[in-house]
Amino acid sequence: MKVRNLNNSSIKTRRLIKNKFIEMLAETREVGKISVSELVKRAEISRATFYSHFDDIYGVVEEFEQEIIDEFFTNAKLLATDDYEKFFDALFSFMQQNNDNYKMMCKSDDVLFSAKKFTELAVNKFMEIIDNDPHIKNRDFIELDISIFLQGLLCEYVKYCRGLTSVDPKELYDYTKNWYKKFMAARC
Repeated sequence: MKVRNLNNSSIKTRRLIKNKFIEMLAETREVGKISVSELVKRAEISRATFYSHFDDIYGVVEEFEQEIIDEFFTNAKLLATDDYEKFFDALFSFMQQNNDNYKMMCKSDDVLFSAKKFTELAVNKFMEIIDNDPHIKNRDFIELDISIFLQGLLCEYVKYCRGLTSVDPKELYDYTKNWYKKFMAARC
Protein backbone atom coordinates (compact mmCIF):
# COMPACT_ATOMS: atom_id res chain seq x y z
CA MET A 1 0.00 0.00 0.00
CA LYS A 2 1.61 3.26 -1.08
CA VAL A 3 -0.63 5.88 0.52
CA ARG A 4 0.19 5.92 4.23
CA ASN A 5 -2.57 8.17 5.60
CA LEU A 6 -5.86 6.91 4.31
CA ASN A 7 -8.31 9.79 4.51
CA ASN A 8 -11.85 9.55 3.13
CA SER A 9 -10.74 10.71 -0.30
CA SER A 10 -7.95 8.11 -0.48
CA ILE A 11 -10.29 5.36 0.68
CA LYS A 12 -12.85 6.32 -1.99
CA THR A 13 -10.16 6.47 -4.69
CA ARG A 14 -8.76 3.05 -3.76
CA ARG A 15 -12.29 1.59 -3.73
CA LEU A 16 -12.98 3.15 -7.15
CA ILE A 17 -9.75 1.69 -8.57
CA LYS A 18 -10.52 -1.77 -7.17
CA ASN A 19 -14.12 -1.70 -8.41
CA LYS A 20 -13.06 -0.71 -11.93
CA PHE A 21 -10.34 -3.35 -11.81
CA ILE A 22 -12.87 -6.07 -10.89
CA GLU A 23 -15.20 -4.93 -13.69
CA MET A 24 -12.34 -5.13 -16.18
CA LEU A 25 -11.21 -8.50 -14.83
CA ALA A 26 -14.71 -9.87 -15.40
CA GLU A 27 -14.53 -8.63 -19.00
CA THR A 28 -10.98 -9.60 -19.93
CA ARG A 29 -10.79 -12.76 -17.79
CA GLU A 30 -7.06 -12.22 -17.37
CA VAL A 31 -5.10 -9.82 -15.15
CA GLY A 32 -2.34 -9.52 -17.77
CA LYS A 33 -4.80 -7.98 -20.22
CA ILE A 34 -5.65 -5.08 -17.90
CA SER A 35 -3.57 -1.97 -18.45
CA VAL A 36 -3.12 0.92 -16.08
CA SER A 37 -4.00 3.24 -18.97
CA GLU A 38 -7.40 1.65 -19.53
CA LEU A 39 -8.10 1.38 -15.81
CA VAL A 40 -7.39 5.06 -15.11
CA LYS A 41 -9.47 6.03 -18.13
CA ARG A 42 -12.47 4.04 -16.86
CA ALA A 43 -12.00 5.26 -13.29
CA GLU A 44 -11.65 8.83 -14.60
CA ILE A 45 -8.48 9.45 -12.61
CA SER A 46 -4.94 10.36 -13.60
CA ARG A 47 -2.04 7.91 -13.86
CA ALA A 48 -0.36 9.85 -11.05
CA THR A 49 -3.37 9.21 -8.83
CA PHE A 50 -3.23 5.50 -9.61
CA TYR A 51 0.51 5.31 -8.94
CA SER A 52 0.13 7.22 -5.67
CA HIS A 53 -2.01 4.28 -4.48
CA PHE A 54 -0.55 1.24 -6.26
CA ASP A 55 2.75 0.22 -7.84
CA ASP A 56 1.04 -1.67 -10.67
CA ILE A 57 -2.02 -3.75 -11.58
CA TYR A 58 -0.75 -6.66 -9.49
CA GLY A 59 -0.76 -4.39 -6.44
CA VAL A 60 -4.51 -4.00 -6.94
CA VAL A 61 -4.86 -7.79 -7.17
CA GLU A 62 -2.83 -8.32 -4.00
CA GLU A 63 -4.85 -5.77 -2.03
CA PHE A 64 -8.15 -7.21 -3.22
CA GLU A 65 -7.06 -10.75 -2.26
CA GLN A 66 -5.80 -9.51 1.09
CA GLU A 67 -9.14 -7.81 1.80
CA ILE A 68 -10.95 -11.10 1.20
CA ILE A 69 -8.56 -12.93 3.51
CA ASP A 70 -8.83 -10.20 6.15
CA GLU A 71 -12.63 -10.30 5.96
CA PHE A 72 -12.49 -14.07 6.38
CA PHE A 73 -10.23 -13.81 9.43
CA THR A 74 -12.14 -10.94 11.03
CA ASN A 75 -15.53 -12.55 10.52
CA ALA A 76 -16.57 -13.17 14.13
CA LYS A 77 -19.02 -15.92 13.19
CA LEU A 78 -16.35 -17.87 11.31
CA LEU A 79 -13.67 -17.39 13.92
CA ALA A 80 -15.71 -18.00 17.04
CA THR A 81 -17.47 -21.11 15.94
CA ASP A 82 -16.41 -24.50 17.17
CA ASP A 83 -19.42 -26.18 15.65
CA TYR A 84 -19.48 -27.68 12.14
CA GLU A 85 -22.96 -26.56 11.22
CA LYS A 86 -22.35 -23.02 12.42
CA PHE A 87 -19.09 -22.98 10.47
CA PHE A 88 -20.88 -23.93 7.23
CA ASP A 89 -23.67 -21.45 7.97
CA ALA A 90 -21.11 -18.69 8.51
CA LEU A 91 -19.10 -19.73 5.44
CA PHE A 92 -22.12 -19.60 3.13
CA SER A 93 -23.29 -16.35 4.72
CA PHE A 94 -19.80 -14.89 4.07
CA MET A 95 -19.94 -16.05 0.44
CA GLN A 96 -23.43 -14.58 0.03
CA GLN A 97 -22.37 -11.21 1.46
CA ASN A 98 -19.51 -11.03 -1.05
CA ASN A 99 -21.37 -12.68 -3.93
CA ASP A 100 -21.25 -9.76 -6.38
CA ASN A 101 -17.48 -9.34 -6.12
CA TYR A 102 -16.91 -13.10 -6.23
CA LYS A 103 -19.05 -13.42 -9.35
CA MET A 104 -16.93 -10.82 -11.11
CA MET A 105 -13.67 -12.35 -9.82
CA CYS A 106 -14.70 -15.86 -10.82
CA LYS A 107 -15.09 -14.81 -14.42
CA SER A 108 -11.33 -14.33 -14.54
CA ASP A 109 -9.00 -17.16 -15.41
CA ASP A 110 -6.67 -15.80 -12.71
CA VAL A 111 -9.13 -16.65 -9.91
CA LEU A 112 -7.43 -19.93 -9.07
CA PHE A 113 -4.76 -18.30 -6.93
CA SER A 114 -7.35 -16.50 -4.77
CA ALA A 115 -9.51 -19.62 -4.67
CA LYS A 116 -6.56 -21.67 -3.46
CA LYS A 117 -5.91 -19.24 -0.60
CA PHE A 118 -9.58 -19.16 0.37
CA THR A 119 -9.84 -22.96 0.29
CA GLU A 120 -6.73 -23.30 2.48
CA LEU A 121 -8.26 -20.93 5.03
CA ALA A 122 -11.51 -22.90 5.08
CA VAL A 123 -9.71 -26.26 5.36
CA ASN A 124 -7.55 -24.96 8.22
CA LYS A 125 -10.56 -23.65 10.13
CA PHE A 126 -12.49 -26.88 9.58
CA MET A 127 -9.47 -28.92 10.73
CA GLU A 128 -9.22 -26.76 13.84
CA ILE A 129 -12.83 -27.64 14.68
CA ILE A 130 -12.16 -31.33 14.03
CA ASP A 131 -9.01 -31.36 16.15
CA ASN A 132 -11.10 -30.17 19.10
CA ASP A 133 -13.90 -32.69 18.60
CA PRO A 134 -13.51 -35.75 20.83
CA HIS A 135 -16.34 -37.54 18.99
CA ILE A 136 -14.25 -37.98 15.83
CA LYS A 137 -12.89 -41.53 15.98
CA ASN A 138 -11.87 -42.29 12.42
CA ARG A 139 -9.20 -39.75 11.45
CA ASP A 140 -7.78 -41.65 8.46
CA PHE A 141 -7.33 -39.30 5.49
CA ILE A 142 -9.51 -36.73 7.25
CA GLU A 143 -7.63 -33.65 6.03
CA LEU A 144 -7.58 -35.02 2.48
CA ASP A 145 -11.32 -35.74 2.67
CA ILE A 146 -12.06 -32.19 3.82
CA SER A 147 -9.68 -30.62 1.32
CA ILE A 148 -11.17 -32.49 -1.62
CA PHE A 149 -14.69 -31.64 -0.52
CA LEU A 150 -13.98 -27.92 -0.05
CA GLN A 151 -12.01 -27.67 -3.31
CA GLY A 152 -14.89 -29.34 -5.14
CA LEU A 153 -17.37 -27.03 -3.47
CA LEU A 154 -15.36 -24.00 -4.52
CA CYS A 155 -15.04 -25.37 -8.07
CA GLU A 156 -18.82 -25.69 -8.28
CA TYR A 157 -19.21 -22.16 -6.94
CA VAL A 158 -16.84 -20.83 -9.61
CA LYS A 159 -18.86 -22.69 -12.26
CA TYR A 160 -22.03 -21.07 -10.85
CA CYS A 161 -20.41 -17.62 -10.99
CA ARG A 162 -19.40 -18.23 -14.61
CA GLY A 163 -22.87 -19.41 -15.57
CA LEU A 164 -21.62 -22.92 -16.39
CA THR A 165 -24.00 -24.82 -14.13
CA SER A 166 -27.58 -24.69 -13.01
CA VAL A 167 -26.49 -25.41 -9.43
CA ASP A 168 -26.89 -22.31 -7.27
CA PRO A 169 -25.49 -21.41 -3.83
CA LYS A 170 -28.64 -22.63 -2.08
CA GLU A 171 -28.18 -26.08 -3.63
CA LEU A 172 -24.49 -26.01 -2.72
CA TYR A 173 -25.46 -25.16 0.85
CA ASP A 174 -28.00 -28.01 0.99
CA TYR A 175 -25.45 -30.41 -0.51
CA THR A 176 -22.87 -29.29 2.06
CA LYS A 177 -25.29 -30.00 4.92
CA ASN A 178 -25.96 -33.46 3.47
CA TRP A 179 -22.22 -34.13 2.98
CA TYR A 180 -21.57 -33.07 6.56
CA LYS A 181 -24.09 -35.58 7.93
CA LYS A 182 -22.50 -38.40 5.94
CA PHE A 183 -19.02 -37.23 6.90
CA MET A 184 -19.88 -37.26 10.60
CA ALA A 185 -21.60 -40.64 10.39
CA ALA A 186 -18.47 -42.15 8.84
CA ARG A 187 -16.07 -40.47 11.27
CA CYS A 188 -17.79 -40.87 14.66
